[in-house]
Amino acid sequence: MIPLLFCSIFAVAVGLERLWYLLRSRVDTDDLMEDIKLSLGQGKVLEAMQIAKKARGPVAAVLAAGIAHYDQDRAEIKESMEAVGRDEVYKMERRMVVLELIISIAPLLGILGTVTGIIQSFNVIAALEGIGQAAELSAGIAEALITTATGLAIAVPTMALNAYLNTIIDKNIADMNKKSTELLNLLEARSEF
Repeated sequence: MIPLLFCSIFAVAVGLERLWYLLRSRVDTDDLMEDIKLSLGQGKVLEAMQIAKKARGPVAAVLAAGIAHYDQDRAEIKESMEAVGRDEVYKMERRMVVLELIISIAPLLGILGTVTGIIQSFNVIAALEGIGQAAELSAGIAEALITTATGLAIAVPTMALNAYLNTIIDKNIADMNKKSTELLNLLEARSEF
């Protein structure tokens, strides 16, 4: 039960931290892109850069990297945005492996408790040369059932939280890709004039 307690503490701590990080970095990317387009359309590159840097989140960081290299060719702009994008994906996915590990380990620890509880029950049967003491026998069976239930009770909500967080990360990655392509096309069209 002690390892299961640590699993639950780690799941709550990591889950809340990741949830806070991902929700704090949310921004309306359509409004952000419109503001940047407006500034770039007026030739105010520094203002567009300030808008992107002032906004939070991975999309804003990728757009800021693209605007910072606006005077270079498309390949260099794309390369700088991809580098920042990889860094932002790393930041979003940081510590997610801990949740995945807890999802796998908690039920296994519960099963381990089941095995040790059943072993304890058989030791009681062997020591008493039969099933004479129901109270001692039921303690081992209770240990088996409690640890299994606890392991599953930790793994199931952690799995739901992990799925929700991965959905947010996937949406952010899709937004980064979409908005960086929009910015590349905008900067390329601007340089042709």
